[in-house]
Amino acid sequence: MSEQNFQDIKILSESDIKGLLNMGDAINAMESAFSSFSEGSTYVPQRSVSSINDLNLFLKPAYNEKLGRICVKILTQKKEAKPGIPTILGVVLLMDMKTGAILSMMDGASITALRTGAASGIATKLLAAENSDTMAVFGCGTQGKTQVEAVCNVRPIKRALLYDLNTDAAVKLKREIEEKENISVEVVNSPEYLYDVNIICTATNSKNPLFSWNDITKGTHINAIGSYKPEMQEIDPEIIKNGNLFVDSKESVLKESGDLIKPINENIFDESVIIGEIGELINNKINGRRDDNEITIFKSVGLGVQDLFMANMIYEKYSQQ
Repeated sequence: MSEQNFQDIKILSESDIKGLLNMGDAINAMESAFSSFSEGSTYVPQRSVSSINDLNLFLKPAYNEKLGRICVKILTQKKEAKPGIPTILGVVLLMDMKTGAILSMMDGASITALRTGAASGIATKLLAAENSDTMAVFGCGTQGKTQVEAVCNVRPIKRALLYDLNTDAAVKLKREIEEKENISVEVVNSPEYLYDVNIICTATNSKNPLFSWNDITKGTHINAIGSYKPEMQEIDPEIIKNGNLFVDSKESVLKESGDLIKPINENIFDESVIIGEIGELINNKINGRRDDNEITIFKSVGLGVQDLFMANMIYEKYSQQ
């Protein structure tokens, strides 16, 4: 029995990945990923999430026969952010479905941040009002940075407001955004500013809603990417109850996200509150925003199909060099 030559495995770092594709490419990859998931052409087993001391351990597999690829992401996330120490670390393995050989090992943290931002990018493109020009971000870590980049890619953003319990993190993100985007950036400490915000992105580990139904204005679009565990909750149930909710995966959000699990257990609403999956919207199976006054929400817990399509695009671009 022959063995794989490990020298053939392409090792791609964060800098390699950044040099191979931009946010526009990533958004296109997520559009294909969600479309594939909702039509059933990509198989995504339920991810495994374990708590180990001060870490969360994630194992996310996925495969697609048309692509001929298998992907497995192994990731750790610190429960408490510490200055100077990365919150998310891990690797993404891309494999050939026919031979089983590992084609590439890629930096998992950068793929996670890029594909999560890009997921909000495609959701914003499909659901936010066309003239949206002001956004707010709750959670100013790596995820917050790519949220801003993705939203700026699809809407004419002129102003971004940043909120984080760690003010230093918000100030750091402010500098990074100002270096890359030609927009006004402010660090704020209260949800009172949301009255004139068009797009809100939440990327926190909060166990309680970050703002209320009364804090937001008509026509707001929300990308909620935190609350990936049952005890976590970012979004006020009244917002979900009165808005139009779209998700990455119905099955996954109902099993994993406290944004749905808690209110359903409290009989505030039931699972019928979900309009549908973002992939169904991409595939024209359901309708999106109907007017500029309705509230839309995209709830994502993250899917292995996102890592698969992102890793495959990166590998293909690398191979074409």
